[in-house]
Parts: sequence; structure tokens; C-alpha cells
Amino acid sequence: MTETTEVALERYRQLAAGDDSARSGHYRDLVTSYYDLVTDLYLEGWGPSHHFAPLKPGDSHVDALAARQEFLAGRAGLRPGMKVLDVGSGVGGPALNIAGISGAHVTGLDLTPVRVEHARRRARDLGLQERTTFVDGDAMDMPFEDASFDVVYAFEAICHTADKDRTHAEIARVLKPGGLSIGYEWLAADGLPTAALDRLIEPICRYYALPHLATPGRLTRQLQHAGFTDIVVGDAEATGDLAATWDYLDQLADLGEQFDDSPVRKFMVEGARALTRAAREGAFLIDFWEARKPGTPSE
Repeated sequence: MTETTEVALERYRQLAAGDDSARSGHYRDLVTSYYDLVTDLYLEGWGPSHHFAPLKPGDSHVDALAARQEFLAGRAGLRPGMKVLDVGSGVGGPALNIAGISGAHVTGLDLTPVRVEHARRRARDLGLQERTTFVDGDAMDMPFEDASFDVVYAFEAICHTADKDRTHAEIARVLKPGGLSIGYEWLAADGLPTAALDRLIEPICRYYALPHLATPGRLTRQLQHAGFTDIVVGDAEATGDLAATWDYLDQLADLGEQFDDSPVRKFMVEGARALTRAAREGAFLIDFWEARKPGTPSE
């Protein structure tokens, strides 16, 4: 590993070392520095869809991710002619799959230019450049006109934003009347004592470029404050059982520990251990949400 990468990792650690207020103050640098470091290893070990999904007996990891995306597309009622926004679209895995299976046009918005360019290349390679658009931008200040989209979704991405109330307000702004906000989010359990937050949640924030984590209760209030109605947070069927997924992540971490040539790989193994530990103790959650913008959809 080059000295440049080692320096970059140390710089990221310094950015992540502060409290949630400090991380929020430089969230853009925090998030872009993180993904500049880890994207290649994510692609190597996880593929182009950088989120989690329940693993069922006989299903591969790739099958599980595709099933999660297909479930969301079906639940949102995506179909040809609809305009859809993917918040935190990364390298384009979910956006390209959802555009392909639904026929809707999907615009991906991501804070990290390197990942946006990767998504554009993948769209060209897959022949989906006419059905997708990938934009470099901030979910807290979206570069879109009011009422631009029928549906806005996110796969475990809003957790990277510094002001989640503002992010949900922006989602409401760019949705058409009657439009749907839907997705999956990383959360801390409601009511955790300070000791559990410090021991289990704070390490996740530092390893995964998160200014802070909301809770299910806070997510509900954020959606309410943004003006949404028909709010669902934590639907059990939609969320699914991730126990086998944490086992799979630990297996990948075991494999990663066999390599000693990469400080970034070691860093990612440490992060995976922190995540599975908090999940198994019930402190860390991935929950489904959906909410409707008031108004009558236009045809």
C-alpha cells in the first residue's frame, strides 16, 4: 500500500475522530474521504450494490441484494414513465437494477464524484444510459426543481447526511404531490443509554463516515416535520431478518484478516466487527420506511 493511501487513511481517521457535532461540520470531506478509500474494496468484496439485505437459505449475497431492490421497486409501484430519484446512489448498483426491472427513469444523486463517474461508466456498459442519470450533489441541497420526481428512495444512505431533517425536507420538496419517499436506513435503537451509545454506536459512526445516527423515533419525527403523511417506520416484512447477513459479514471479515498488505482492508475489517457486534446486541438497526407527500398525483 502506498504512503499516499496510508496518509489518506490517517487523515480520514482524524476527520472521524471528533464528536457528532464536529463530524457534522465537515461531513462532505468526511464522506468523500471515506469513499475514496474504500470504494475499490467494496466493489471487490460486496459488488456494486453497497447496502444490506436478508440472506435466505440457498440465496447468494448477490441474489439477496437484487431481491431487496426488487421488493422496493414493487412496493413503490415503479413503472415505465415514472421519474425516480435514488439518494446516495453510490456506484449505481441499485439505480441501474431498478431502472432495468421497472422501466422507470432513475436519477442517482451522490456526494462523491468518483462514485458518480463509476456509475456513469456502468450505465454505459449495461446500455442503460438512456434510462438513468447520475448527478454529483448534496442530499441536503438537491440540484433539482420542486416536484421533479414521482418517487424518491434511498438504500442506507441518508445516515451520511449531517442534517437529516433538512434531507427529508429536500426529499419532500422535489417530490410531486402524492409522491412517495421510501427506503432503508441505518439507525440506533431508541432509548440507548449513553454508555451503549459510546461503546456500540460511536465506533460505527467513526468507521463508516456517519456524522450521527437517527433512531426509529427520530426518523418518524423527521418525516412528520417534512410534512409527510401515511408514515411507516420499521415494517417487519419489509425490513427482514438480517441475522444471517451479520454472519456473512463476519465471514468476510475473517477472510479479510488473512491479508496483511492493506491498512484500508484492516480498517474495514475493524468496522465490520463493530457493526455486527452492535447489531447482535440490538443497538444498531436497519429499518424500512415509507411516507407520502400530501396532494393528488398528476397523471
